[in-house]
Amino acid sequence: MNSHLSPIFLTKAQRQLLRRHDEHHHKHILHIRRDRNGERDSKRDRGESMDREAERRKRKERDEELKQRKRARLEKEKEVETTKEYYLGPEKPKKREIINKSRFSFDWAHSEDTSRDISSLYQNPHEPGLLFGRGFRAGIDRKEQKKLAARTKRDLLEEIRKRNGIEGTAVEAAALKNKERDADMYDTFDMRVDRHWSDKKLEEMTERDWRIFREDHNISYKGSRIPWPMRNWAEGKLTTELLKAVDRAGYKKPSPIQMAAIPLGLQQRDVIGVAETGSGKTAAFVLPMLAYISRLPPLREENEAEGPYAVVMAPTRELAQQIEDETVKFAHYLGIRVVSIVGGQSIEEQGFRIRQGCEVVIATPGRLLDCLERRYCVLNQCNYVVLDEADRMMDMGFEPQVMGVLDAMPSSNMKPENENEELDEKKIYRTTYMFSATMPPAVERLARKYLRNPVVVTVGTAGKATDLITQHVFMVKESEKMYMLQRLLDELGDRTAIVFINTKKQADFVAKNLDKTGYRVSTLHGGKSQDQREISLEGFRTKRYN
Repeated sequence: MNSHLSPIFLTKAQRQLLRRHDEHHHKHILHIRRDRNGERDSKRDRGESMDREAERRKRKERDEELKQRKRARLEKEKEVETTKEYYLGPEKPKKREIINKSRFSFDWAHSEDTSRDISSLYQNPHEPGLLFGRGFRAGIDRKEQKKLAARTKRDLLEEIRKRNGIEGTAVEAAALKNKERDADMYDTFDMRVDRHWSDKKLEEMTERDWRIFREDHNISYKGSRIPWPMRNWAEGKLTTELLKAVDRAGYKKPSPIQMAAIPLGLQQRDVIGVAETGSGKTAAFVLPMLAYISRLPPLREENEAEGPYAVVMAPTRELAQQIEDETVKFAHYLGIRVVSIVGGQSIEEQGFRIRQGCEVVIATPGRLLDCLERRYCVLNQCNYVVLDEADRMMDMGFEPQVMGVLDAMPSSNMKPENENEELDEKKIYRTTYMFSATMPPAVERLARKYLRNPVVVTVGTAGKATDLITQHVFMVKESEKMYMLQRLLDELGDRTAIVFINTKKQADFVAKNLDKTGYRVSTLHGGKSQDQREISLEGFRTKRYN
C-alpha cells in the first residue's frame, strides 16, 4: 500500500460549496463572540448605572440634610430675635450716614450779595424789621415793642385802604383801638408769650392748644370728624345724674382714655380704644353707655321680653363681675338694672333675671351665646355693644362666640359705610366699642366686619404696661425657681402678691409648697368652681391670704 496519498481534485462547484461552509462557520463563531462581549458590556453598564443611581441618591440625601440644618438654624435665629424683641423692644433702624465728599463752601464775598438790589426789604440789613405775632426781640423794651406793633399795623391797614379806595369799618377801628389799649396796659416784666391751655376757658382753646393737650396726655387719634377731648368732667356733656355718680365714686379728674373716648361715645361713634392696663377703660365705655340708655324709654312689661339695651362682653368671669360693679356704681342715680351672665352659675336663674327686665347685660361670650341658643334671652333692641379686652377673647378662642352674639343683634340699624353720609338724628344706630391692648389679625377682622368708620384712640404705647409698674427680670434655672420665689415673697413683708403660673397643675403644686412653708395661699384658676373663685378673690382683698 502506497503511504503517500494522492491529491484530490475538487470541482468548481465543490470548491464554492466548501467556501460557503467556511464563511458560515466563521460568521457563527463571530456571532458567538459578539454575544459574549455584549453580555459582558451590558453587565458592566448595568453596574455603572446602579453606581450612578446610588451616588445620586446619596447626593440628594446630603442636600436634604443640609437644607434641614439651614432651616433649623434660621428658625433658631428667628426665635432668638423674637425673644430679644419681646424683652428689649424692636430694634431701631440705623440711620444711613450720607457722606458728602464734596462739601459746600459757605465762604462768600460781600460783593456777591445781590439781594439788596432786588428787594427793598434788604436795603438796610442792619436795621431790624418789626416782628408780628407773639414774638419779642431781646434787649428792647417789650411794652414799646407792643405799642410799635399796634401803630405799624394801623398805619399799614390805612395805607392799604387808601391804595384800594376802601373805607374802614367801625368794627376794625374798634379792634385797632383795643389793640393799642392792650399795648399800653402791657406789663413790661410779663415774660409769658401765651397762656397754657390749663389756664384757658374752653372757647379760648386754639388748634395749637389742643395739639399740646394731646401731647401732654399722650393721646393720638386715627379717623375722621373727631370731636375735641374733654379736659374735665364738667366739659364732658354728661347728665347731672352721671356727674353726681362720678363725684360719688371719687373720680376727681378723667384719665387720658376717658378724656378721648367719652366725647366719641356721646356722639354714638364706633371706637377702637388701645390703652395700657389700669388706665380707666371701664369708665370710658360705661359712662357713654349709661348716657345713651338714659335717653331711651324705660323698660316696661311690653318691651322687657325684647332684651337689654346694651351688652358688654369680657373674656373672664372676674373681669365681667368687676365691670358689673363699676356699672352699678355709675348707674346709682339712674335706676338702671344690670345683670351679669357668666359660667359657674345656674343658667336658668340667669335667664330668669334677664326675662324680668334689665337694661345692661355683662357677660362672657360663651355663656351669653348659650342663653341666646336656649332662648333664655334675645337681643332685639340691643344697639350698644362693648368688647372689652378683645385681643384676649380672640386668644382664648372666643371668636366664633363673639361673632355669634353680634350676628344675633338687629342689623337694620348699622351705620352707613360712607363716612361722609349724614346720620339721621332721630334714628338709633348700633354703637360698637372695642378695647384691645394689641391689634392681632382676628381683632382686625372683627373690626372690619362689625364696626363702621371707627375712630382709633391710642393712649400711650400699645401693649405697654402702665408707668406705675416697675418690672424686673431674673434669669434662674428651673430648679432654683421656688427658692427665688420664696426670697422675693419674704422681701414683701406685709404686702400681698399674685403669682402667675402657666398651668392649673403647676399652680396647685406651687400653692401646696408655699402653704407648707407658712404662707397664706389661695389658688384661682379654671378648675375651681365659681363660689371657690369668689371666696379666693374676697380673701385676697381682705388680706386673709397674702
